[in-house]
Amino acid sequence: MSPKALSSSLSQFLQRFCLVAILASIVLLLLSGYAASKLYERHVVRLAESNAINLTEAIFTTYRTELNSALNSAPLLPPQLLELNKTLRDFIQPYGIVKTKLFSPEGIIIYSTDLSIIGKDASANEMLKQAVIDGASSNIQTKDQIRDLAHETRFDVDVVESYVAMRDRNGGLIGIFEIYQDTSSFRGEIQQGVILFVGVLAIILLSVICTAFVFMRKAVKKMVYQQEMLEELATVDAVTGLYNRAEITRRMEAEWQRYKRSSSKQASFALLMLDLDHFKKVNDNYGHLVGDKLLQLVAHRLMGELRSYSAIGRYGGEEFIALIPDVSYAGTKQVAERLQRLVSQSEYALLGHKIKITISIGFATAEPTDINLDALIKRADDALYEAKKSGRNCVVGDVSLKPVENTAPSSM
Repeated sequence: MSPKALSSSLSQFLQRFCLVAILASIVLLLLSGYAASKLYERHVVRLAESNAINLTEAIFTTYRTELNSALNSAPLLPPQLLELNKTLRDFIQPYGIVKTKLFSPEGIIIYSTDLSIIGKDASANEMLKQAVIDGASSNIQTKDQIRDLAHETRFDVDVVESYVAMRDRNGGLIGIFEIYQDTSSFRGEIQQGVILFVGVLAIILLSVICTAFVFMRKAVKKMVYQQEMLEELATVDAVTGLYNRAEITRRMEAEWQRYKRSSSKQASFALLMLDLDHFKKVNDNYGHLVGDKLLQLVAHRLMGELRSYSAIGRYGGEEFIALIPDVSYAGTKQVAERLQRLVSQSEYALLGHKIKITISIGFATAEPTDINLDALIKRADDALYEAKKSGRNCVVGDVSLKPVENTAPSSM
């Protein structure tokens, strides 16, 4: 995969990661908020249930005689009922109680602050049954409206309904108290607690996601950079910075395939074989370090002269090959002569030495008669051989199909 394709793929991965992380965080925050609200509600219910148990014990201890009388006698007479109602209302009103009931062991309502329901059978009430088994049973409800002990109608009220079993010293069931406690004051605390919890969790998740994104982005950049380095190592000659033989061959093959697919063979392409004259003497006289530096400078001149859509690579040793698309034979000859003059016209200052080097160039343009790319390369190579044989420092076109056109040979 190319660095560009890798970068695009990894960028898409980062985008998907961020999207998934954000969606997962939203879901987690919603679930966490819901769970936190339920935990707070559970805490409120337990607190209200504990208060209900304590209040029931206090009521039973304080008014044991009156309650036993109510539980053990026939339905209370109006004077007795009114007296008990006044007594209990006065006792429980400071504790935020909005309604209370007293059940017999059989589930009959013996007393209620709502006098209209006294005498009804509530034995099928599941919470009442649970309280008989566990000692207490509670749940929280939101009432659209409810009448409190002061006979005032209140709206949107949170109440905890608690059933508390009363037992004698031997564990026998005496009766069950039901207490409605107003817990609306906790609603704001619950909301604040949930918002605080979800907010802190959101900050933590955002920090984790951002940190992960930063690290992943750095990793992506490093991977792309390493991929670029690997591609460069695989395609670029280490000494000259030009394409290496494998990469320039791949590009020539791609151009050849494009040429063969074209319905019109008018737009041809050319190959130039370039070879530095007597380069071995440079290595022998000045050393390979100077020779490598000379190759770099020559490569830089050649690369700077060619068009951006042309390509040039090191073919081996001091030999280069250039690919020039969409060019005629005459145009190729002009390019080759320009490159030959560019390399040979001035000396090179290298590590305290001034060196003059010349170059021989052979070229060939693609023809319909070429059976494959190797045939075209051979024609360009044969032209280079003719240039060498003709005295070097010259340009020669393909001798098999075109007339040989040389520049005046000159020695190094």
